[in-house]
Order: sequence, then C-alpha cells, then structure tokens
Amino acid sequence: MFSSLLALWLCSSSAFAQNSSVFDFPEYPPPGTPAPNATLASNVTTLPANEVSNPELAQVKIHVDTGRFGPPIELVHAYFNFWPTGVGVSSDGRIFTCFPRGNETFTLAEVNSSTTEAPFPNEEFNTPEAFINGTNPAFGIATSKLIFVQSVVVDGRDRVWALDTGRPRVNGTILFATVPGGPKLVGFDLSGDSFASITFPADVVFADSSLNDVRFDLRGGGFAYITDSSPQHPGIVVIDLATGTSWRHLDGHPAVSIDSTFVPSYNGVPFFLHPIPAPNAITHLNTFAADGIALSADGEFLYVSPITSRQLWRVPTSVIKVQPSSANPNAIILANQAVQNLGQKGGNSDGLETDSNGFIYLGAPEQNAISRFNPNTGLVEPFIRDPAIQWPDTLSVVSLRDGGNFLYFTSNQLWLGPDYQNGTDLRTKPYAMFRVAIEGGKANQMS
Repeated sequence: MFSSLLALWLCSSSAFAQNSSVFDFPEYPPPGTPAPNATLASNVTTLPANEVSNPELAQVKIHVDTGRFGPPIELVHAYFNFWPTGVGVSSDGRIFTCFPRGNETFTLAEVNSSTTEAPFPNEEFNTPEAFINGTNPAFGIATSKLIFVQSVVVDGRDRVWALDTGRPRVNGTILFATVPGGPKLVGFDLSGDSFASITFPADVVFADSSLNDVRFDLRGGGFAYITDSSPQHPGIVVIDLATGTSWRHLDGHPAVSIDSTFVPSYNGVPFFLHPIPAPNAITHLNTFAADGIALSADGEFLYVSPITSRQLWRVPTSVIKVQPSSANPNAIILANQAVQNLGQKGGNSDGLETDSNGFIYLGAPEQNAISRFNPNTGLVEPFIRDPAIQWPDTLSVVSLRDGGNFLYFTSNQLWLGPDYQNGTDLRTKPYAMFRVAIEGGKANQMS
C-alpha cells in the first residue's frame, strides 16, 4: 500500500515539477526543494555549536525554519537620509518615493542613485509657505505646495500622483489638523509638470482625517479611491476624476475600522497597540484604521484592510461610485450592505496591490513576508518571505518597457519608530526598497 502511494506521489510530483515555476506554491512543493515532507520555509540541518553541548547530538539534523521562500528579493535602493513610505515606478524604470514630513526638507522625491533621492518635481514644490496656521497654530495651512505626502502612485498612463495628507508634523512629533486646501491629490507628468490638483471639502476630508493610500481606475472619466486611516473617522474617499467631485463611503464600517483586540507580533515579539495618554503622548494617532487598498484588475472590486486588523474586505465599486445625495438617499446604506468580508488573511497588512493576473498582493509584516489573495480560490497564498522584509509598507507593480514585471516595495521598520516605541527610535538605517519578479504585469485599469 505504502509503495503504491509513494509511486503515485512521485509520478504526480514529477508531472507537476515539469509545469511549475518559482511562483507556484502547491500544498506539497516539487521533490528536493525542499524535502517532500517539508513546508515552504523548512529544512533539516545540524544546529550551531553553541546550541549543542552533547557530542552525540552534534550531527543530528533538526527541522528548522529557514525564514525564506518564494522568488528571491532584490535590494534596489537604500535610504540613508529620510524615512520612506511610498513607492511608484514608471514603465521606463524611474522610481518615485515619498517621506512623511517631520524634519524632512522634501516629501516627494525621485530616486537618483542607489542611495540618494532628489525632490520631485523640484524643491520649490516641496516647500510650502508655512506649516503652522498663523491664525490657529493647532492647524496646518491651505497651499498648492506639498505638505506631507503619504503615498505616491504611477498610474497606467505613466503619470505620477502624490497624495498629500495636509497634516504637517513639526519637529516630527505633532500631527497637526488640516484645513480645506491642505489635503489634496496632485498629478504630475513625468517631466514634472502638474496637470491636476484636487482638494476636498471639509465634509469629505475632516480636520482629523489621515489620507493614506490611493488607487486609480482610468476607465471612462476615471475614479480614484483613497483610504482615510483616521481612527476617529475611518472611511473611503471617492473622487470622480472627470469633475474633481469627491464623497465618502463606508464611514465607521468594520471594513475600515481598527480592531481594538488586535495584538500583532513582529520579529517574534508580541506588540501591544494602544494610545499613550497625555502628557506623555508622542502622537494621537499610533493606531491606524483603513490603510492598504487595491483595485481588482477588472475594476469591479475595491479591496481594503485596516492596518490594525487581520481581516480582508472588498466592496463592489459600482456601489461606491454612487455619490450620496438627495438624488441617491440610500447610497450609503447600499454600499455598506454590499461589503464582503473575505475573512482572516494570517496577519495585518500595510500595503496592497494588484497585478494583471488578478492577484491581490498583501504586505505581511508579522511574517516578514508578502502574501497574495487569489480571488479564484478565495485563499491567501504564500508568495515571498525573507528576514530582510522588515515591515513591507507600500507595494507597486510595474511592467518595464525593456522587459520584466516586478513588484516593488519599501521596507521601513515602521513598528520600531518613535510613534510606536514611546518616543524612542529603534529603527536602523538604511531603510530599504526591494523588488521581486512576478508573472503578471501592471493592471492598468484603463479602457
């Protein structure tokens, strides 16, 4: 019986190996890499000498976690200057990145060497007239300049979009409230010329809103979808790109809200997320709600996940494209009712992204990994894991003109920053940007 099963297994494994690639993760990987009875990141090996005092056990091979699986990651940029969040890559390989402004002299940049960045489109656009509102020092200002760019995205037409939260951090410690005209979505062509600057009314982006990430659907007149990660006002902001009109959906819905019971673990250490009470507070926003966002390749669904939650959600875009109004009095109810809970995904996520094959990539900082949701199976699948992935923040898929599809991502040690360590900065420079080859290309979301 056993020999028959073994022969059947070897036959099926051999057949699979002929058709598999490094991107495929079956329940049992091809024989030899790793062993047939091993899991993805497992191996058997002798232990280091300092862990074995008995000579008779020195050559015993113990099952271990190797920490790695999937296609190899490639280090493409090291940040020795500012702390990064976002990354966007154009089809000609230009890399754009952003820095949440504290004492940083610019907040939107282009990578100009393996270890340096230059302000984009220039230093002037990155230099607002002021940060503190002279009339009310607790607030920021309204300006066409960039204040605090949280996300940078290169769309399917190779245009660079900067999402400005409008919330300056003076001396890196206090997150000021916004005024209308501060938060904005600014579009640039690759030459650096600005072709759009979309601001928001006060009832769409509140004074304590925290705009986080953005995705674009360029079909027809086009729509943009933005997460508001404010724990006080979590929600989704929708923009009609043809008119610049914006509105909100899913306000306070579990799909965009923090899980108050959430206790993650980073590098094997349990991490308790809780506000630090005054007068010792470093920031009032060390727990964030809706963060990662992705648009399905066909534009039919918007995927979202709060950063303080392990749940993955999606909502049909058809219902959130409807602006709540007297003409559509039930728009909010219908949108809330249409939300789908896709369940637990094995950990929390910061960035989400889509490829042309329909996979939804999910940052997995608790596992030092990136997973992917397969809409065809409903499963969260392993993709890459490496100990060097120290909090994958923003994800960006690009199809390069000279060949190759890649997933770029920043690795910025977020949970070790002072906002999460009671004022002590435990991060280690340089911060990193990696890329990994993928099968699918950029989902352009264009007609």
